Amino acid sequence: MKKMLYIMGVEWGWIFQRPQVLALALEKDYEVTVVCPKQPIHAKRQNNAQPGKLITLFQIPFQEKNRLLGAVARKLHTAKLGDMSKYDLIWVGYPLFGRYIPENYKGTVIYDCMDNFEALYPDRREKNLRRVCEEEKRLLKRANVVFVSSLKLKEKLLSLCPGKNITLIRNGYSNIAVSEPKAGCRKDQYTLGYIGTISKWFDNGIVEESLSKIPGIRYDLAGPIADHQVIQNARVVYSGVIEHSKLGTHVRELDCLIMPFRINEIILYVDPVKLYEYIAWGKCIIASWYPEIDRFKDFVYFYRDEEGYCKLVDKLCVEGFPAKYTKEMQRQFLEENTWDARVRAIQKCL
Repeated sequence: MKKMLYIMGVEWGWIFQRPQVLALALEKDYEVTVVCPKQPIHAKRQNNAQPGKLITLFQIPFQEKNRLLGAVARKLHTAKLGDMSKYDLIWVGYPLFGRYIPENYKGTVIYDCMDNFEALYPDRREKNLRRVCEEEKRLLKRANVVFVSSLKLKEKLLSLCPGKNITLIRNGYSNIAVSEPKAGCRKDQYTLGYIGTISKWFDNGIVEESLSKIPGIRYDLAGPIADHQVIQNARVVYSGVIEHSKLGTHVRELDCLIMPFRINEIILYVDPVKLYEYIAWGKCIIASWYPEIDRFKDFVYFYRDEEGYCKLVDKLCVEGFPAKYTKEMQRQFLEENTWDARVRAIQKCL
């Protein structure tokens, strides 16, 4: 069995999505050693299923801003990674970790690009941003195999490296108890829920405006909070991090699932895992529209601005928040969009 070093950009206990799903799936065909960062302070972690082999790289505060701290961190990380030549494949899910691959490495390098790295990178100083973008470009040129999770990401990477062979591997769903699409049910009060990381792209304004105009709704927001101003309203509940295996039970009590994103240079490149999962749960779904997710139009009620959101929610309150799709539409969609299907496509490329 070939050996793979699988380097993630998030902690293993962070919200269970693409990096963890693919790592566990690839263990069926490769001897996988997972590498992930470990932050000195972080939000509550999930009790995710553990990989067979796990290496954590402790992140020194300011290591990317201070040259001396950066040198120390890289020396420590390199020592912990050990001899990388023993791996047949090296999978990199966060471009800065590409720096650890030796120049003389002869195996297969894989870059899995699932976010607009340039827009997400926290240090916005021009010099530092330019430096880390160059690191992504070097990894892109060096990689033997490049995967992207959205068409927008493919367009961007091709602009950085014209002619590069890039394969679209979208996100998917797995390990979810599927529920039939929910018919409308009139109630005095409805609960609109959100599942996922709650960060700066979450549109607080649209939630607050809807609460002021529509008395019959409340919100339940579940997931880790990062760079988000908590909404101070008695009709907004933050449920915190919920284990992936328990999400189905939590969602059962919700009337609608929402994705109220501010459309920016982060979101435009995202193929949201939550929409796949929302469809599996059979709920009424509301999301802000952007080109990458237009293909979900048969399943999702879209809105384009604050006024449109409030009108849509008000209309769905009258209808009892019915799912937009049928059981047959749900079945066909889920059959075509499992993580197993994505892994089969990955294996074919490798």
